[in-house]
Amino acid sequence: MRIRYIGHSCFAFETKGGVRLVIDPYDNSIGLTPVRETADMVLVTHHHFDHDYVQGVQGEYTLVDSPGEYQSGDVRVTGYTLPHDSAGGSERGFVTAYLIEADGLRILHMGDVGGMPDDSFFDAVGRIDVLLIPVGGRYTVDAEGALAICERIRPNLMIPMHYKTHRLKIDIDPVTPFVTASRSEYDIQRQGDVLVLDGDTKKKRGRVILMENSF
Repeated sequence: MRIRYIGHSCFAFETKGGVRLVIDPYDNSIGLTPVRETADMVLVTHHHFDHDYVQGVQGEYTLVDSPGEYQSGDVRVTGYTLPHDSAGGSERGFVTAYLIEADGLRILHMGDVGGMPDDSFFDAVGRIDVLLIPVGGRYTVDAEGALAICERIRPNLMIPMHYKTHRLKIDIDPVTPFVTASRSEYDIQRQGDVLVLDGDTKKKRGRVILMENSF
């Protein structure tokens, strides 16, 4: 599995079999380099401008923007409903988290999760190898909330997303508080904008992967 961090909450995946997925393409107005990807499947966690700019994606793709089970070639995707706030969805509604299964990996993108999910969610998703988790606060969980979710899921790899960078125009926290809070429990690894993984690359101790935005 080839994972590329486009920026904000947007990632592009390509399996060994050549299936391409893009999740949460952002609008050009947020300050980052425009999304220009080709995909077989596009996943949208919720319809906000910084997550659903599908106009930036090319190809005859299948659009997925709701909970359920989906298949594209050798990729299985399952969507789960999560609250966009810490009040059970009463303030900002809901988002869809996506479990992506391919190449012997279980990757969970949690969208703009705003609080600790119910036990039923953790029971449903089961073992997770790679967790893509927002850490910037304000519209999502902050560093402390993200770390609490990580400790509940106990993935092998954690990739923070949805945090302030020097060009992002959205007012959220940087990744630093999450890194500081995680350092005693997890190894910290800096990475470029591409990460290549398979089911045999896991390590015993959990790692936080800081991926460079590709802009």
